[in-house]
Amino acid sequence: MGRRAWAHGFPARIDGRGPSRREMDDARCPAPAQGFCSLSGLGTLLPDSRLVLNDYAITLLAQEARVIVRDREWMGWGAGAVFSAVVLLVTVFALNGPPARALPPAAPDIVAIDSGSLHGVSAQHYRLFNGIPYAAPPVGALRWRPPAPVSPWTGIREARDAGPKCAQATGAGGLRSTDEDCLYLNVWTPRTLPADGRGLPVMVWIHGGSLQTGTGSMYGAAPLVSQPDGDSIVVTINYRLGTFGFLAASALDEGAGSGDYGLMDQQAALRWVQRNIAAFGGDPDRVTVDGESAGGISICAQMAAPSSAGLFAAAMMQSGPCAGQALPEAEAEGDAWASGAGCAGADAAACLRGLSADVLVDHAPDSANVVYGNDFLPRDPVAVLKAGGMAHVPTFIGSNHDEMALWVWIKYGNPLGAGMTAADYPNLLTTQLSGVDQAQVDRIVGEYPLGDYAQPALALTRAWTDKVVCNLVDQAGQFGRQNPTYIYEFDDRGALAPPSNFPMGAYHAAELPSLFDLAQVGWLLHGAMTPDQQRLQDEMRRYWTRFITAGSADPQGLPAIPRYSESAPAFLSFRPAGNQFSEAFAADHRCEFWSSLAR
Repeated sequence: MGRRAWAHGFPARIDGRGPSRREMDDARCPAPAQGFCSLSGLGTLLPDSRLVLNDYAITLLAQEARVIVRDREWMGWGAGAVFSAVVLLVTVFALNGPPARALPPAAPDIVAIDSGSLHGVSAQHYRLFNGIPYAAPPVGALRWRPPAPVSPWTGIREARDAGPKCAQATGAGGLRSTDEDCLYLNVWTPRTLPADGRGLPVMVWIHGGSLQTGTGSMYGAAPLVSQPDGDSIVVTINYRLGTFGFLAASALDEGAGSGDYGLMDQQAALRWVQRNIAAFGGDPDRVTVDGESAGGISICAQMAAPSSAGLFAAAMMQSGPCAGQALPEAEAEGDAWASGAGCAGADAAACLRGLSADVLVDHAPDSANVVYGNDFLPRDPVAVLKAGGMAHVPTFIGSNHDEMALWVWIKYGNPLGAGMTAADYPNLLTTQLSGVDQAQVDRIVGEYPLGDYAQPALALTRAWTDKVVCNLVDQAGQFGRQNPTYIYEFDDRGALAPPSNFPMGAYHAAELPSLFDLAQVGWLLHGAMTPDQQRLQDEMRRYWTRFITAGSADPQGLPAIPRYSESAPAFLSFRPAGNQFSEAFAADHRCEFWSSLAR
C-alpha cells in the first residue's frame, strides 16, 4: 500500500473528478518520505502568509515544472491546472528570491501502513502514534493461540490515545484490567526526519512486570528520540500477560506445545516493525530490542527462538537474565490450576476459553514463566547461551547495585525490618533463593552474617542481590564469547524511590526514570533529581542512544565502555558523582563465593 499525503500546496483537478482533498499516493507525490506533500513540508510559513522554501523543495518544484511543461498534464490535470502550477512556481520564486539553505522538513502526522492510514500527534520535538493494533484481538477462539493478523481499516485511524493495557491485576502499571483486546503498540519519532530520506535506527521496548503486569504506554520515549548522538525511533508494545500470555496446559497443546503466547505477541510486534517502520522514517535493518526485568528475560528468549532470527540487529537486557521452565513441568502446573478452575477432561480447552477475564485475573497462578520445549522456544535459553547459539548481535547487559531491595521492602521491610526477624533469616534464604539446600543456607549465613547489617532485611537484600547479579555476570561472560558485549551497573544509591524508610539504594527498576518519562507512575517516586542525577540521566540516555544507533557504547565526549570478556571483565558503573570503570564487578558481589556454592 502506498503512503498517502495531502497535497495542499498543489492545485485541485478542475474537471470535478479529482478527490476533494487532493489526495496523492507515493507515485505522484514528489517526495513522500520527506513530507513534501504538504505546504508545511515545503518550508516555513511566515505570519504574513509568505512561504520560505528550502533548497530541496525548490528543486522539486523546478523538476515538476519541467515535467508539466513537457507532458502538458500531471496527475490528470488539464491545461488550466498546468497554468496554475506554473504560476505557483513562479510566484514562490519571486517571493523567496534565491534558494535558502535546506532545513529538515517536519514529518507528516499522517502515515500509511499495511493495515491502513494513521493520524498521530505532533509536539515540539517529537511525533507520537498511539494505540496501533499489530494483531487481531486475542479473544474467544483466539485466546491462548498465536497472534492472528490484524484486520485492515478504511479511512484514517486516529492514533492519539494508547490502546487498552492487557488484562492484569493491580500493579505498578496502574489499576486492574480485564481487557483482552490489548495487542497495540506506540511509535515515537523525532519531529523532523533526515532531509536525505535515510531511515533512523529503531528501539523496540519490551516492558517488565514479572510477565504479569505493565503496559508499553507507561514509558514516555520522547527523551530518547532526539539525542546528541543521533535521532532514533522508539516503539513500545503491549503483550499478553499472566494467565493469558503464559499459561501452559496440556489441553492447549494442539501439537505445538503450549505457553509463551506473550512471547509470540512480542515477535508479532517485531514483524510489524519490519513491515511498517519505514513509513515512520525508521530503518528495519537497524532495530534494537531492549527490555527491563521480564522484558530482559523475554529478549533472551527471543534471541534463542529460531523464528525470531533476523528481526533485530542488536539487543539490550536490563536486570533480566536468561531463564525458563521446561514444558512438562509448566504443563503439569497449568493442568493442576485448570482443574482447580473446573476445567479438566476432554473439553478442558473449551472450558478454559469460556472462563471470564475476571476469573482469570482474580484467580491467576502466583507466577508466570517463559516456557521452553514447545515449537516457539524448542530449547532452554540458558542452554542455548552456553552452547553459543544465541542471535549473533551486539549485546548490552546490565543490572542494579541493590536489585532485590525492592522485593525485600515489599515483602518484609516496610517499615524497616518489621516483617522479618533474625529467626526468619535462614528460612527466607531457603524460600527466596531458588535452588539452595540447608547446607548451602548455612554457608550463606556465614558469608552474610546478621551482625554485619543493621536489620535482617538488609542481610537478605545483600545475599539475594549478589546471587542474582552473579548469575548475570556468568551469563555476560557467555554472551561475550559469541557477541560484542558491553556491561553496566546502575549504582545511584539515592535514586528516586517510593516513599519508605527502607534504604532502597539502587533497587530493581531504579534506572528507568533515567531513560524514560514515567509520568504515569510518577506518584510512586518520591523527591526530585539532583543536578548530579540529572547529569547522570543525560549521560545514560546518550549511552543508550549510541548503542541503538551504532551497536557500540562509545558516545562522543564520554568514556567508551570496552567489550566485556571473561579475561577482561570491565564494566561501567553509572553513578551521580561520576561514572567509574572497574573490573571488580564480580568481587563486589562475591561471585566467587556463589560459584563455589554451586559446585
